[in-house]
Amino acid sequence: MKCISIIYAFLCFFVCFSNVSQAQCNPYSDQALSPRNANYEMDISLNHETKIFEAQQKLTWINLSPDTLYEMRFYMYINAFKNMESTFLKSSRYIFGQDLTKRKKDTWGWMDVKKIIDESQNDLTQNARYIQPSDNNTKDESILQVDIPSGILPGDTLILNITYEAKMPKTIARTGYGEGNFFMFVHWFPQACVYIQDKDGVWKWNSHQAHRRTEYFADFGVYDVRITAWDKFTLGATGCLISEIDNEDGTKTWTYHAEDVIDFAWSVYPGYEVWEDQWEHVHIKLLIPPEHCGHAQRLIDAVKYGLQYFDEHVGTYPYTYLTMIDPPMKGLRGGFMEYPTFITGGSFYGWPKSIRSIESLMIHEFGHQFFMGIVANNEKEEAWLDEGFVTFYEDCVMEYGYGEEASLFNVFGYCANNSAFTRNEFCSMANPAGNIINQPGYETTGDQRTIIYSKSATVFQTIKRLVGEQAFDNMVRDYYETWKFKHPKTKDFLKIALKHLSSDAQNQYGLNLERFLDDCLNTTKLVDAEVSDILTKPLKSDHGWFGQNENRQFKEGHNHEIFLSEVTLTHLEEMRIPYELKIRFANGTFLDTLWNSKNATETLQIIRDSPIESVCLDPERKIYLDMNFNNNCLSTSDSKTGFIKYAAKGTNWFQHILNLASSLL
Repeated sequence: MKCISIIYAFLCFFVCFSNVSQAQCNPYSDQALSPRNANYEMDISLNHETKIFEAQQKLTWINLSPDTLYEMRFYMYINAFKNMESTFLKSSRYIFGQDLTKRKKDTWGWMDVKKIIDESQNDLTQNARYIQPSDNNTKDESILQVDIPSGILPGDTLILNITYEAKMPKTIARTGYGEGNFFMFVHWFPQACVYIQDKDGVWKWNSHQAHRRTEYFADFGVYDVRITAWDKFTLGATGCLISEIDNEDGTKTWTYHAEDVIDFAWSVYPGYEVWEDQWEHVHIKLLIPPEHCGHAQRLIDAVKYGLQYFDEHVGTYPYTYLTMIDPPMKGLRGGFMEYPTFITGGSFYGWPKSIRSIESLMIHEFGHQFFMGIVANNEKEEAWLDEGFVTFYEDCVMEYGYGEEASLFNVFGYCANNSAFTRNEFCSMANPAGNIINQPGYETTGDQRTIIYSKSATVFQTIKRLVGEQAFDNMVRDYYETWKFKHPKTKDFLKIALKHLSSDAQNQYGLNLERFLDDCLNTTKLVDAEVSDILTKPLKSDHGWFGQNENRQFKEGHNHEIFLSEVTLTHLEEMRIPYELKIRFANGTFLDTLWNSKNATETLQIIRDSPIESVCLDPERKIYLDMNFNNNCLSTSDSKTGFIKYAAKGTNWFQHILNLASSLL
């Protein structure tokens, strides 16, 4: 989110030149990395003038469940852009500034299945019908069900040959075409839905329709894709280019191969320049329009930082190829998205180097190669498992590559690092308690995006700061190695997190990690604590005779002053977690302790030979979820607090201005 906000805030100018080199990638692995239960062979022919493509598709699908199945289900997401009554567009007149009621006839899209034949040459076409398992909207055609009368036994393989035709829409969101013959093909073919256990352990089809607030979920497989299109196009795609053949009719045929991926995406545009580079075993290809190529090396370097950081802290990137797309201005609605080994960003001509939002965006999309692409959680139902991780690691990579103080931008002395900006996005929400993190996107209202992205990332940042980077890395590595090329759920992550981190958090900070994670993920509780008041008074010293007759005593008193200080601490929100407490006395000494009260307010009494100078909750800002750092510390002398207060407000205002720029989308 942060990068999109900043990108639309500025436009500048640069002169650029292309840099093209040749390199090859090897798409073939020595052994299968995934179950490979959804495999595709495709032959595509695109007419760029009519925006229609014809296709033959062979699906080889393995039933990994214990059930005998009598149907298959397919995502048909191009039909989400068929009319305004689809579930995706229903009740939405404006998307990305477009008035959909003014779209012309030829700017809508559709997909028609012509024939479905099984391995025994049985025609199943008449067995196909559209279903609406999510909302019963009979006008939605984004899920196709095909009855299989012979059944698919557990462990059996189903082979279907599907002939279909599709009209690409003018881009509404992600997929489609733009001016100048720009095309983005994402979620563009009949793709098998996932038959999997739900959260209660029941096997069933996970086949949600295309929703505005959800993304995608699919099984792993091998893709062999042959694309025939205008020979003036430059093409980039998931996987590795195997061959490129010029045809006599003014077309060209590209053949791509990809293994152990959950999807296949591609883009063509006659204006792309090709930049190629290498990071260890990974061949990097960037497709970028000439007017943006001044940013080409910036984008490549950003992804290299990502490859390096993930290698050191999460796991090794298992593929030998990565394609990056920086679409032309006319194709930006197709950008800002992630697909296996194929990511799209967005930049502008002359984007200043002091604002690294284009790098941050590309790193974010790269992070999805790991969380969603390899550790393939269900984005429709538990988007936080990828968007939260990816936003967190976007921040980590940016600060690793560009420094912690000003990793995101440095404009006229105003600096921001990524993790602080992410936290600010969450804390500055109009209603930060409006939604819970662990909630299907199709059930949410309001600003769920910021909750999933920024709040989730801030939860991870808090845990990392509490338990330390090494312990956090060990946990994530275990999660990645255990669940790569599988479909984890929230409970699977929590099991590993608690195994690694609960004792560290409990022993060092008295934090019950299980309760903390449950509060963060499944409730709207917030964290905010303040130092409300400091009162200090000297204690009078008894000196002289006291008492009567035989009870009379002489007291020497103290030869130095003694002070009684009362420190009032307050939980301003419902979530009450332990805070480190640092108290500084006027004589330069400190008292470090832990405040772990469940009461809303508590007053601590401290007797020392020096008055308190300042009190600070969470002095190292480990509780990154705290909604307001400005009330964490209080001094008995406020001579400097005015400057600090207004400096903090100035930075906050600047961040809000940049956030506001996202309304231009």
